[in-house]
Amino acid sequence: MKTNNIKYMKKIVWIAVIFLCGACTQPSAEISGCIGKPHTHVSIVQLNATAQILLDTVNTDKAGCFRYTIPFARKEPTFILLKTDSAHVATLLLEVGEKAKLIADLKQHNYSIEGSAGSLLLQELNYTFNKSMTRFDSLNRALDTYKNAKNYPDIYNQINLELGKVYVTQKREAIRFIYTHPTSFASIVALYQKYSTGLPVFLSDDDAPYFKMLYDTLQSLYPHSDYVVALREEYEHRYHSLTAQTTLENISEITFPDLDMPDVNAQKRKLSSLKDKVVLVYFWTSTQAAQRMDNYDLRKWHDKYAEKGFEIYQVALDTDKPAWAKLIKEQNNPWINVCDGFGTYSPSVTSYNITSLPVGFIIDKNGQLVAGQLTGTALEKKLAALMQ
Repeated sequence: MKTNNIKYMKKIVWIAVIFLCGACTQPSAEISGCIGKPHTHVSIVQLNATAQILLDTVNTDKAGCFRYTIPFARKEPTFILLKTDSAHVATLLLEVGEKAKLIADLKQHNYSIEGSAGSLLLQELNYTFNKSMTRFDSLNRALDTYKNAKNYPDIYNQINLELGKVYVTQKREAIRFIYTHPTSFASIVALYQKYSTGLPVFLSDDDAPYFKMLYDTLQSLYPHSDYVVALREEYEHRYHSLTAQTTLENISEITFPDLDMPDVNAQKRKLSSLKDKVVLVYFWTSTQAAQRMDNYDLRKWHDKYAEKGFEIYQVALDTDKPAWAKLIKEQNNPWINVCDGFGTYSPSVTSYNITSLPVGFIIDKNGQLVAGQLTGTALEKKLAALMQ
């Protein structure tokens, strides 16, 4: 009887050990922060794809500091909002095992963070967007200020042009961020940035490829994430909207940002209309002599591969359209030449994240964007391989 009791007690002890070990290995991250306000309530809020969940409320100590352990239901990044009753402290992007250290200045509305790579990226992203939004709001207030002025139409056109520049610049920054950090949940935030007027940075259904690109990358890493599921739903919705707006039967298979720009005869030429062809989308400016000479290489490639189903869609980032059109007619280039006259503020610059000129992108016969950011010999070799 005594032996049985000992065995029973050993069994209970082992069960307790196993339970405690299981509790010790639960995924978590730690936040330690100082906000400079002693004995203050700090709410710890988890931001899910569709809801905000209050995890807990902690009190700062006499030094204005606190510490909290974030539990993770799954081993995937999570967004955490920290706030007091009267102020937003910070939004963090935490991963399992991180020990984030936060120092916040509530009066200056800023903070520093270390120990969390995702939170640093999120801070960088928000800093850039907040600067853009401040400028955007300032221009909108200027419109209201001058609405009764006699020359308001001229003021409106000038300010509206500046608003367009702010918007395009921010979108380019967001695209750069997404392509630089495709495995970070911070890039999801970049896709959903919205100005105080309600204007989304990624407004157009033509932006669907960015959502799909990010989904394809994150889905392989976090297949069960609600954020990843939401990305899929968003790009599918945008693709379906595009389908409803066009007669192209294969539009849902397009994996490149579409362009629809005027040629030298002011006729719109849609990039996606070039079916069953290998297409070189080539960005340049006619104002540079060296780039004008590059057209001779394009002609060589066009003459060599045109009969095999090759086409060039050449986008000039010029503001002087008459000068551009004159050059195109003088050179008599046989491919598609387009220009919208906005120069580096053209929406096409944002769509393809153009940072230097000239640069080419290649779309294969199946409508897949197979190569990008190519120039010179690298572009020629890739093209030759596809046209074999």
